[in-house]
Amino acid sequence: MKILLLIVTGLLFLMVSVAAESGSLEITADIPSVPVYIDNVYAGLSPVHVSEILEGYHLIRASPEGFFSQTQNISVEAEELTSVSFSFLNSDTIPMPALVRIGECVGTPEPADLDGTAYDILRLPDGSYIAYYSGWEEGIMCMESSDGISWDRMSEPCLGVPTRGSVFRTEPWVFALPDGTYRMVFRQTVGHQHSLYSVTSQDGISFSGEEQIPIDGEDTGGNSGYPSVPTGITYDDGTVRMYYSIPGSGIKSAISDDMGISWKKEDGIRIRYGTDPAVLILPDGRTGIFYVDTTPKSKGQRIFFSLSEDGLDFSGSPVQVLETMEPGVWLMDPEISSEDNTTYLYFSVMGIEGMQHHTLPGTLRSVIDIGCLSGQVS
Repeated sequence: MKILLLIVTGLLFLMVSVAAESGSLEITADIPSVPVYIDNVYAGLSPVHVSEILEGYHLIRASPEGFFSQTQNISVEAEELTSVSFSFLNSDTIPMPALVRIGECVGTPEPADLDGTAYDILRLPDGSYIAYYSGWEEGIMCMESSDGISWDRMSEPCLGVPTRGSVFRTEPWVFALPDGTYRMVFRQTVGHQHSLYSVTSQDGISFSGEEQIPIDGEDTGGNSGYPSVPTGITYDDGTVRMYYSIPGSGIKSAISDDMGISWKKEDGIRIRYGTDPAVLILPDGRTGIFYVDTTPKSKGQRIFFSLSEDGLDFSGSPVQVLETMEPGVWLMDPEISSEDNTTYLYFSVMGIEGMQHHTLPGTLRSVIDIGCLSGQVS
């Protein structure tokens, strides 16, 4: 699978001649005379050798006529030669659409072979991962991974459906409970009725005990205005805050003081014209939220990041994280996972060239510099 194509919205460091702090680059491709750009500055036709380039990260883009551009984010070390190679003739790869990369906050995405859509990722105490995702007629399916990149599908659903073809269970969110068990909140659709439900599990793999979640009446079901794509955070005092999307409205929230058994809707809208929320608590106690923009002019084409002091007021100007540049290509399913001191953003891309008739989107993972993003939010 080819790496997702990126475009830097602002120049990084231009090539300068600083002998003590510069390295060199050797850039090649498997087709001849490919135009090469370094930090959006034309560097020549491949193969390209740059003898003096400032140490640090640089964005290298190769743009041959008749192919999608490819981009790599490369670290150059002082007084060392860094080799960069682009491949355009590998028929086993899937071309990805061009995206915007904001500053230095987002790392170069790498493919993650997750199936399905609307997935949620849980890191277990042993350091391994479980991904929960929509299996539609099969129910909520699961995959397991040791590194968050290579995933193995479990043979049985983590939560099946009583009858296929009439009940759909989708958009799972799973969180750990104080006693070591797990709770899943998901959306269930029967005909045109949509509702949130809750189930529990001893091991995070087999869930049961369905109970409907009412959220103060107006957002509990019906043909419109129903809650979807739930996610949330658990505070140190045991309070759980759930964020969910209302189609045509935005992202709202509800609070639970009994670990998700009952919920009370919180007034107002957290993010207007937002959907697919993914949230985390920052080291300073603020709440960060990633979401897909649904404004009419760019619906589904941008992922934003915003901050709140109290988890409710996200009225500050958000930071654009990623944006598709091609009509008919959408960003979906942002999901956050942390490993040691590293934060990863998973996201899906639908409408990839050559995949228009595929049911599943492509899924990728990027390292996210939360401190960098937080510094840009105003």
